Amino acid sequence: MNRPRFVYFFCIFLTLYHLIARVGLATDLQWHLDVGRDRMLTPPHVMILGGFPICVVLSLYYLVVNTRDEQSGKQMSGVRILGFIAPGSVWMILLGMLSIGVGGIYDDYWHAQFGIDTTVITPPHMLTLFGGILAEFASLLLLRDLMNHDAQNEFKGKKAMAAIMLWALLFHGCFTFLNFVDPRAGAVPVFGFDVMLHLFFGPLVVMAILMIAKQWFDAQVIYMLGGFTFVIQTAMFILIPMAVDALMGPSHAYRPGAPSAVWAAHCITYLFVVVAVLFVKFDLSERPNALVGIALASDVVFSPFLPVNYPAQVGLLTTVVNVAVAFLLLRLCIPLIQHYIGRILSTLEDGIIEFKPRTKSLTVLLALALIGPVSAHDYHFEEGSGFDAPMRIHAEVDGVEVWVEFMLWPPKAPQSCQILLVAEDNESRIDSMWAEIVFPNEDGEVRMIQSYKQYPDQSIWFGENYFTFGGNQTLEIKAMIDGEEFTDAIPLEVEAPSIMPVWLAWTLSSTWVFMLFAVPYAAAGKRRS
Repeated sequence: MNRPRFVYFFCIFLTLYHLIARVGLATDLQWHLDVGRDRMLTPPHVMILGGFPICVVLSLYYLVVNTRDEQSGKQMSGVRILGFIAPGSVWMILLGMLSIGVGGIYDDYWHAQFGIDTTVITPPHMLTLFGGILAEFASLLLLRDLMNHDAQNEFKGKKAMAAIMLWALLFHGCFTFLNFVDPRAGAVPVFGFDVMLHLFFGPLVVMAILMIAKQWFDAQVIYMLGGFTFVIQTAMFILIPMAVDALMGPSHAYRPGAPSAVWAAHCITYLFVVVAVLFVKFDLSERPNALVGIALASDVVFSPFLPVNYPAQVGLLTTVVNVAVAFLLLRLCIPLIQHYIGRILSTLEDGIIEFKPRTKSLTVLLALALIGPVSAHDYHFEEGSGFDAPMRIHAEVDGVEVWVEFMLWPPKAPQSCQILLVAEDNESRIDSMWAEIVFPNEDGEVRMIQSYKQYPDQSIWFGENYFTFGGNQTLEIKAMIDGEEFTDAIPLEVEAPSIMPVWLAWTLSSTWVFMLFAVPYAAAGKRRS
C-alpha cells in the first residue's frame, strides 16, 4: 500500500463526509421544523449517515494494513491496542464511529419505546453528536499527520481540506451547545440565580477552534476558515429551505406555520470571520484576555435569539455578573485547551504508544456505550411553528373539535407530561379548558385536577399533568363553553415507572461522552517504545 497516498485520499473522503454530514445536520434540523419527525431514513438522515460505513471500512483497512506491516518488521508509529497498531487519529475515528453507531441504535429504540423526541439534546443524541465531534477532531489530526510527511507538497489542497474540516467541527460544536443550553430559555435558573450558559459555551467553541487551527496549522488556514464560514453561513439561508423542498416526497407536507426561519444559519456567530482575522492580525493566542473579550463580545452581539434581551429579562446586574463569570471561566479554559490539543498532537511523534486498557476498564466503557438511556425528554411548543407532539388524540366537547397533544407518549409514572389542548379553527366559543386525571381504586376513584394556561389570542391551552400511578386511567377534558361545563373522556394506559431513573440515564450518557475525549488524552500520555 502506498501509505501517504491512501491517507491523502482518506482525508479527501473525510472532508467530503464531514461537509455533507454537517449540511445534512442543518437540513435535518430544518426538516424537523418544517416537515416534522419522520422515519429513520429520511433524506437528511441519509446525508448524515451515508458516509458512516465507508468511514468505518477505510479506518479498519488502515488498521489491519498497519498491523500487518508492523508484524512483518517495518518501522511503524502509532498506538497499539490489543495487538493492533494504527495512528491515534484512526483509533479516535473508530471510537467516534462506535459512538455514532450505538447512538443511532439507541435513538431508534428511544423513539419506539418512549415517543418521538422534540428536542435536539437527548441522551442518545449526545452519543451521536459528540461521537461526530470526536471523528472530526481526529480527521484534523490525520490531516496534520499527512502534512508532516508531505515535505515536498506532493498532495494538493490540504489547507482547503483543513479549513472545511475545521468548519465542520466549528458548526458541530456550536450546534450542539446552542441546542444543549436551549437559547429559547435565555437563562437557566440555578439555585435562584439566572445563568446564561451560552455566554460561556458559545465563545468556548470559537476559541477552541481557533487555537486548534493555530497550533496544528497556520494563519492561511484560519483565513480560509473565516471566509468559508461566512460563505456557507450566508448560503444556508437560501440553500437549506431549497434542500428541504427538493427532498420532500409525495408523503410529506409542510407543518402548520412552516416554513420556519433557518435555525442552523444562526448556530455560528456572524462575526466569526472578524474574530478569525483579529486572531491572526494581533496574535490573540498570546493575548488570552483579548481573545476572551473578543470571543465573548462576538457571541453577545451576534445571537439571533434572546441574549439581546437579557437585561430586560433578568436584570442589568444579573447580566453583568454572568458576563464577568463567563469571562473568568473562559480565561481559565485557555491553558486547558492548549494543553489538551498539544498533548493529542504528540501522538504524531515517532514511536509506538503502548496503550493497554485493563479488562475492567474495557467492560465499563462498553457498558457505558451499550446501556440505553430510557428517560429524560424536554418538550416545547413554539407559537406559529406548528405542533411537535408524539401523539395526537381527537376529542369532542359540546360539538367543538379538540386535539389533545401528548408531549410524551405513552405517559409514564411517576412523571409529568406536557399536554396541549388545541381547538380546531381557533374556536372562540371556549372560555376555558382544564383536565382531570381519574384513578380507579377500591373505593371508587381519585381525581387530580390540572389547570391549563391559554396562549394569548389563540384557542390553545397547555399544562403539565402528573401521572402518579401506572395502569388504566382516564383523562377527562373539561371546557367551559357559553357558561356551561362540558366533558370528553380519553382512556389511557399509563406505563409503570422506568427501570432506569432520569438522573442515571443522563449520568451514563454524560460519562460516555467524557470517556470519548479522556481515553485519547490518556493514550497520548503513554511512554513510547
